[in-house]
Amino acid sequence: MSRRLRLDRNDPTGKRRLVFVDSRHTRIHDVICGGMYRACSTWQYEVVGHLIERHLRGERLGYLTGEAYAARFAPFFRREVHADVERRSWRVLKSHEGHRCFARVLSSGQALAVYAYRDIRDVVFSLMHKRSLAFEDLLRQGMIHQILVNDRFWRAQPRVLIQRYEELVADPVTAVVQLARHLGLGVTRREAAEIADDFSLESNQTRIEALRRRLENAGIDLTAPGNLRICDPVTLLHWNHLRPGGTGSWQTDSRFSQRVLLDRLCGTWLRANGYTSEPEAAALAGKAGYASGVGLRDDLALAVGRLASLLRRVARHCPRTARRVRQLLGMADSDPEPVFPWTSDVTPAGWDLLHATRVRAGNEPEILAPRPVS
Repeated sequence: MSRRLRLDRNDPTGKRRLVFVDSRHTRIHDVICGGMYRACSTWQYEVVGHLIERHLRGERLGYLTGEAYAARFAPFFRREVHADVERRSWRVLKSHEGHRCFARVLSSGQALAVYAYRDIRDVVFSLMHKRSLAFEDLLRQGMIHQILVNDRFWRAQPRVLIQRYEELVADPVTAVVQLARHLGLGVTRREAAEIADDFSLESNQTRIEALRRRLENAGIDLTAPGNLRICDPVTLLHWNHLRPGGTGSWQTDSRFSQRVLLDRLCGTWLRANGYTSEPEAAALAGKAGYASGVGLRDDLALAVGRLASLLRRVARHCPRTARRVRQLLGMADSDPEPVFPWTSDVTPAGWDLLHATRVRAGNEPEILAPRPVS
C-alpha cells in the first residue's frame, strides 16, 4: 500500500494520533454503505462515518436513495467547481437498493462501497419484527425478492468490501480494521478496539433507549405504523432497531409453510454463501402432509412477490406507470425504505406532536416533523 503518514489532530479525546493514509485514495470521496437489510449495514455506516469524520475531515449524508444521490450529491452531477481538491470532503451515505448512479461512481473510481450480508431467513424475520408485518405481507411486497436483487447488484460492483454478518458480530475489531483499510487508513488494533466498543451492541442499545425516551417524552405514538421507522439523524439507529434473539432465530420463529417458501426462493443463495440448507430441504421433502393445493398457493405468492419486486425497479424510471399497474392489480404502494430522522429534542410551544406530519425536505430522507396547532 502506497502510504503517507499524517498527524491526526481531529481526535475528540484531544490525543494526537499518527495515521497511515493510502495516497492512492486521493480521488475517492464518497463511501456507499449498501448492506443487506438487517445485516449490520447501520453498524458499517456508524464505523465508516466515525473514521472519515476523525481522519478524513468527512461528513455523513444519512440515508439516500439512488435517485436522491444522483440529483444532489453524485460527483458527475455537480455543477460547482472545486479549486482546491484537498478541501473536498469525504462523505458517507447509507442505502440498500442498487442504482445506476451508484454503479457509475464505483466504476469510475469516485466512490467506494461496503456491503454486509446475512442468512436471508434471519433477515426476513428481523424485518417482520421491525416493520410489524406478517410473513405473507413481506413476501407480497416483493421484499424477499428485492433482497436477492440488491445482493446481486452490490456483489457485481468494483471497489466493494463485502463482510459477513456473523463475522462482524464475532470479531468486530477485525471488521473495523478491514473497513479502515478499505478507506485507505492504517489504524491500529487498539484504535479499532475503541471504535468497536463505541458501537458495540450494548452501546447502540443505550443510544436506542435514549431515542425511544426522547420520542415518548415528545408525545410520539410509537405504536402508529408511520412511526416505526423513526431514526436518529446521526447514527441512523431506529428506536426499534434491535430485537431479542440472534443468528438462527428464524428456526423457532418460522412455520413449516414459510420455511418451504424460503427454501424455494433462497435455497441456492443460502448454499452458495455457506448457509447449509440441505438438512432443512430434506426434512421438507419428507413432510408427507404438504398438499399440492398448498404448493399452488405458494406458487401464486412467489409470483406476486416477484411482480412487486419488478415494479419497485420499474418505479425508479417510470413511477407513474408502476403506480398505475399497482392500482390495476390492487397492490399497495411500496416504499423502498423511508427513513424519518428525528432531530427535535424539545417541544416547541404551539406544536401538536401527537399528530405528526411527514414533510419532504427536498429529497430523501423524509423528516418527521410536528404539525402546528391551528
